[in-house]
Formats: sequence, C-alpha cells, structure tokens
Amino acid sequence: MKEILEKALKFEQEGYKYYMKISSQMANPLAKRLFESLAQQEKVHEKIIKDLYASNNYDSVKEFKSNAALLEEELKALFSRLEESQRKMPLDHVEGYKLAMEMEKRGYEMYRKFYSEAKSKQEKDFFEALMKEELEHLNSLDNVYRFLTGTEVWYSEEESKVWNWMNT
Repeated sequence: MKEILEKALKFEQEGYKYYMKISSQMANPLAKRLFESLAQQEKVHEKIIKDLYASNNYDSVKEFKSNAALLEEELKALFSRLEESQRKMPLDHVEGYKLAMEMEKRGYEMYRKFYSEAKSKQEKDFFEALMKEELEHLNSLDNVYRFLTGTEVWYSEEESKVWNWMNT
C-alpha cells in the first residue's frame, strides 16, 4: 500500500504544479480562479495522502469530504461579480484545459485501479473518495471550458445544468 500511496502523492503534487502554472497564464478571471482552486484542492489531497502514509491508519481520513460544492460556490460568487465582457473573454489556453481534463481522467482511472486492489473497506472508501474528487474536477473543468468556448451547444445541453447559474 505504501507504493500505491507514493504514486498517489506524486500524482497530486504534479497536479498542483500544473494547475498553478496554468492559472498564472490565464487572463480570464473565471478560468484563473478555477485553476487556482483546483491547485489548492490538490494540496489538500497531498496533505491527506502524506498523513495517511505517515500513520498508515485509514481511520484518520474517514472525514475526507469533497470540496466540489465549495469550488462551485466560490466560482458562482466570482461569476456574479464579473461583467459580461469578462465572463465571455476568449478561452486563452485551450490546450491547458484539454491537458487538465486528461490529467483528471488519468487520476480517476488510477484511483479506480487502487480501489479495486484495496484490501480493506477503509482503503476502498479512501480511494472511492479520491475517485469522486477527480470526477468533480473533471466536471468543473469541462463545464467552464465549454462555457468559455462560447458554443451554443453549452446552452442547450443537459449538462449545462451542472452549473446552470452560468446560464445568464
């Protein structure tokens, strides 16, 4: 299990570095804040994994809960303060979004594999929580990406209801 946690730790550290780098390149305030928030969530994951690695006690992370709702509320508040021109600024780093979404998919698959290899219920619960986090990150990235690309499809698709407050 220590080897698995080392892989998870490395993945979260790389995610943090990537999100901080990409956020520094964003001109759109919504996109910038999304990447900053994702970076901070990766730091939280890193700390949880480090603590677990040190203690080897999965009971210490039973309170692990997603920050996805907090991310949405934060972006919603920012969105409401932005002027229309700032909301729809062109997407300034398309490849950054695509790479971030691929990274989150890889993370999800990695944690799904670890989940299937887990021996105890606590281990399974832990990796299931990380899978959910990666999926929430992917959904957040996808929703903002599709909104900022300005496609009319975003407005008509059912998935725009993920954050329907952006539909103003």
